[in-house]
Parts: sequence; C-alpha cells; structure tokens
Amino acid sequence: MTLEEFTAQLNGSTFWKEFTFSQNQFSPRPGDERELADNVVWLGETAFVIQMKEREQSSDDPEVERRWFKNKVRGKAISQIKDSIGFLREQESISITNGRGRRYEIRGADIRHLEKIVLYAAGPSLPEECRSVRYHVSETAGFIHVFERNDYSLVVETLAVPEEIRRYLEYRQKALLALTEAKVAVVEADVLAAYLSDEELPSPSSHKALDRLVDDAEQSDLSPIMNRLVDHIQKPDNSGDYSRILLEFAKLPRSAWRAAKQRLDLSIEAAKGGRFEQPYRFYFPATDCSFMFSPFPPGRPTTGPEGELARSTGLQSLTAAAKYMSEASRGIGALVSKDGEFLHLDWCLIAEPWERDPEFDALLASNNPFRDVREKRIDGFYFVNQ
Repeated sequence: MTLEEFTAQLNGSTFWKEFTFSQNQFSPRPGDERELADNVVWLGETAFVIQMKEREQSSDDPEVERRWFKNKVRGKAISQIKDSIGFLREQESISITNGRGRRYEIRGADIRHLEKIVLYAAGPSLPEECRSVRYHVSETAGFIHVFERNDYSLVVETLAVPEEIRRYLEYRQKALLALTEAKVAVVEADVLAAYLSDEELPSPSSHKALDRLVDDAEQSDLSPIMNRLVDHIQKPDNSGDYSRILLEFAKLPRSAWRAAKQRLDLSIEAAKGGRFEQPYRFYFPATDCSFMFSPFPPGRPTTGPEGELARSTGLQSLTAAAKYMSEASRGIGALVSKDGEFLHLDWCLIAEPWERDPEFDALLASNNPFRDVREKRIDGFYFVNQ
C-alpha cells in the first residue's frame, strides 16, 4: 500500500469519507490545472492540508537518504504546503471531491483552524537526525507539522476522534517549540502521552504512560454508527443533511463522544427490552449544540405509514424540546425503535436560532419528557493506575 493509499484509508476511517478529500485537482484558469494538496481533511471551520513524500527505492547509504529527505521532505513538500496556503488565500473557492465522490466548494476565508502537515515514509537508512525533525517554521506558511508515517498512524489511531486530533496538533505545536528552546529531545510517543495525561510539556519519559492507556473504544467510539448514518436519517423540512450531523459530532472531543455513546447504548438496551425510559439529553456549550437520545415507547407500531409517521414526529418533537431547553442554536436527536428482531435508529438535525416561546415554556412546565440534567466533567481518556 502506497503512502497516499494508506493516508486516504486512515483519514477516511477516522475523519469519515465525507470530510476526507484525495481528489483535489482544480483549474484556477482554463488550461492551468493545480492540486490543492495530496490529501485534505475539511471539517467546516477546521482543515488539514497534507503533502506526502515516499521513498520508493531507498539505498543503504545514509548520506543519499539524507539528501532525499532534504530535497523532498524539507524542500519540495514544504514548498507545496506554501502553495496550498496560497491557493486557499487567492481563490474564492476551490472545488474538491470527498471520499464518497461528492464535490464541495472549500473557501479559505471560512477556515479558522488550518493545520499544515508534511507526511513522509522513508527507508531504513535515513539518519536519526532526519527522523527527529518534527516541524518546520515558514515565514509565509507558519508552523508546519512533519510526521513520519508510523508516528502519524500512532497519533490518529490512538486519538481516533477528529476534534481530539485537532487539539493534539495545537498542543504539539506549542510543546515542540517550547522543547526546542529548552533543548529537550522527545519522540512522538512522548508528545502524545503528555497530551493524553494533561502534562504541560512532554518529557523524554512521558511515553511510558501509553502502556497504561485503557482501550475503551466500546464505550466511546461512535464511528461504526456514524459510518451508517446516511441510511437512518429523518429530514425535517430537508434541514437534516446527514453530513451536517456528522460535522456536529466531529466537533466534539472524546469526552462528549463517551457521553453520546452511553446515552445511545441505554436507549438501544431499553428498546431491545421493550422498556419505557425517559429520553436522555446533554448540551455541549462550546459548539452550542444539544443532543437527545431516546427509545421509542414500547407497544406502538414502528412500521408502515402510521409507524413511520409516529417515529418521525416523536423524533422531531423530542429533538426540538431538548434543543429549546438547552437554548441551543442546533439540536441533534436519535430515536431507537424495535421492529421484531430488528432495530430502527432514526436521526435528525434541527438548526435554527433559539427564541423564547411562552407556549413551549408552558407545555414543558406541565409535561417535561426529560430527566433532570446537571453539569458534569467527563474524561476522554483513562489510564490504569500503577
């Protein structure tokens, strides 16, 4: 598998194919074809531009490998990153195709968080002094992350959540600049472990914490569900584009994924057991979005025109109520219902400005479907105590 294929597959599974772009050719003018970047991850106000270099036929001579690294990684790839930044600044919009074959217009003016990444795969004879290069600072493009293939894979597979990876890159930039000034050498695992452990700065021994990291993907990983979201969406007035629901989850840190997975699992278990349970909800202030999860009331039809209408109406009503009670600008809802041995999992998104509604207030005062909520801190990662 080539480096480009590897990156497209890794990014497609982690950032979802909806937000991963590997077909990035565009024509700023007739007859002039350019490429925005080898790989682009675009998550609304956040984007990663990635340039890749792979040593196809390496030699046993470290000096030859050193020259390749200087020319291709620190030279050509950095230059291409600068070009990518220039394209985003100069073009009003650029049309690119995502991993599902859909074309989108990316606008540089709309991007608030832009991460620049050079990713390389070298031969075994590359000198350690080259492998220790973890970033480059450009006068025109700013801080550029430099990753060896295995280090990038370690970071993406460990963090697994798009927002966590964005936060990690911010932490990595500050940490590496500070460590360079202090003349402290670390490996990528040190930086990753320090981020997970909330250390202010990594140390050469930080990586040891990774041995104690708990693998609890079953309690926090939403990717298997999100990858099938397009098959289960309910669209109130066509406002619930499934990619917008995915984007709201992509904005959440792992702690919020854990909260969502817990409530969704409780709803699934209640639906499977035919039990009535009050809906679950939480609100994430940083993105101003509420999340509602509910089992469908047992004993009511779930299929046919009557059942489908009941599911759609119930989902939209509960999602709207949770959004209103949170005073949020957006609300996402999921409804789980049972159909014999099978389950329906319906989703919707309501996106509209919040406004006070006295009638809604009175209705919720007399018939509030939700349990009480309270502010709570949820950790994203856990470690086994020594």
